[in-house]
Amino acid sequence: MCSSQIGGTKMSSTKSMNNIMVLGAGGVGTVVAKGLQRIPAVDSILVADLSLERAETLVQTLQDPRAHAMKVNAADSAAVAKAIQGCKIVIHAGIPRFNPFVMEACLQAGSHYIDMASDGPVDIPGVVTVQSQLAYNERFKEKGLLALLCIGSDPGVTNILARYAYDRMKTVEDIVIYDGDNVTVRDYPFAITFSPETSIEECLQTPLTYENGHFVTGKALETGIEVFNFPEPVGQLTVRSVSHEEVGTLPLFLNQKGLKRCEFKYALSQQYVDILKALQTVGLDREETVKVGDSAVVPRKVVVSLLPQPSELSESMDGSSCVGTWVKGTDMDGMPLEMYMYTIQDNDHSRQDMGANITAFQAGIPPVVAVEMILDGTIQEIGTVSPEQLDPEPWIQRLPKWGMPLHIRKTSHTQLKVSSWEHVNRPEVVSVSASATKGATGAADLEEMDEADEMAVKIG
Repeated sequence: MCSSQIGGTKMSSTKSMNNIMVLGAGGVGTVVAKGLQRIPAVDSILVADLSLERAETLVQTLQDPRAHAMKVNAADSAAVAKAIQGCKIVIHAGIPRFNPFVMEACLQAGSHYIDMASDGPVDIPGVVTVQSQLAYNERFKEKGLLALLCIGSDPGVTNILARYAYDRMKTVEDIVIYDGDNVTVRDYPFAITFSPETSIEECLQTPLTYENGHFVTGKALETGIEVFNFPEPVGQLTVRSVSHEEVGTLPLFLNQKGLKRCEFKYALSQQYVDILKALQTVGLDREETVKVGDSAVVPRKVVVSLLPQPSELSESMDGSSCVGTWVKGTDMDGMPLEMYMYTIQDNDHSRQDMGANITAFQAGIPPVVAVEMILDGTIQEIGTVSPEQLDPEPWIQRLPKWGMPLHIRKTSHTQLKVSSWEHVNRPEVVSVSASATKGATGAADLEEMDEADEMAVKIG
C-alpha cells in the first residue's frame, strides 16, 4: 500500500526521446493530443485507439508531422507494452476500467503513466478503485517511474486546490467538491457531455463520504441533496452526493489538520436523475451480458451506443461549467475561514480553443500541463501519486496560462487579506458581496470587513 504522505520520492534525471502516447482518441483524448502539440519539447505524439479509423481521424486533424496513429486494445497489457516501447509517457484517456492493464504495460515498457479518473473509491467487484491503483506504488518506485493518477478537472484540479487551501490553513474540518453547470445541448433530446459509460457508472454507484474519521456509504441519487450557490453565470443548482475519487484520497493525504468531512457533490439535471432511475429499475444499467434472441448484449453498452458521442457535442453545447473545492476550517490566526476555489469556463472558449466541449476541455488540459512539468523537471516524483501529494504552486501558475482560470471565493468572520497567488499576478477583486462595494478591481489588500463578508479573486 502507498504511504499516507504529501510528496514522494523523486525520479532520476535521464535523457531520452520525449515520445508521448495518448491512448484513447475520444473527446478528452482529442484535447490532450491538441495540447501536446503546443509543447515544443514533445518529440512525437502517438495517438492510439481500439478504432484505427478514429485514431487516424484525430491525427489528420492535428496536421502535425510529430503525430502518428495506431490501433491498440487498452485491455491487452502485452499489446500496449509492445506499442509503447520508446514512449516516455503514456496518457490513458480511455475508460477507467482499463487503467490497471495500461499501468502493467507501463511497468513492462518503462514508461511514466497518467490517467484522468478511476472507477471511483467504492470497492465493488469488477470496479477499478483509485485505492487499488495507489497500491502499485512500490512497483512504480522500483522502476523509477511515475504513475500520476486522476489528474483531470475533478478529480485532479479539485485535489490540487484542496492542497492549496490545506497548506494555508491552521485547521481543515470540511472538504467538499462541488461540480455544476448550466450547459444545454441543442439538437438532441438528451446527451451526456463526457463518457456516458463512466457517468452512468459513477452516478449509480453507492456514494462514499468521509465523516468523523470513517468512510460511510449512502444511497445513489438520494444522499446529501442540497442547493449550492455556484458563481455566476452558473448560479444556484441542486447537488447530491456522488461516488468520486477525491473522497478516496483526500482523507488519506490531507488528514493532519482535523479533517472531519469529505464529500463530492454533483449537480444532475432532474431529467438525468429520472433517466438514471429508469435505467436502474429495468436493469439497463447492468454490465452483465444478457441474451436477446440469438445475440448476447450488455445492457449498459446498448444504452451508451444510442447516445451521442461527447466528441460530437461541442457545436451543439451552450453554457458554462464550474468545478471547485470548498474548504472550511480556520486561518493561520485561528479565525474561522471558508474558501471555495474553482475554475469556471464556457463552451464557446473550449470550442474555439480546442474544438471540444467544455467538459472534455476541463478534463484534458491538466494532463497536458502534467506532461509539460514532467518534461521540464518540475514534477520529479516517482511511484503512484495522487494530485494533492504534489506541490500546488506550479499548477496555480500554469493552469490559467492553459485556459483554465482559477478563482477563490473567501468567507471570513474578521479580516480578509488578498495575498494568495500574488506571484502569478496581483490579485483582482472581481466581486465583493454582502457589502456596499461594487466593481472593486485591482486591490491587493482589503481592509477589515463586516462579519461573513465574501470576496472573489481571479487569477490569470
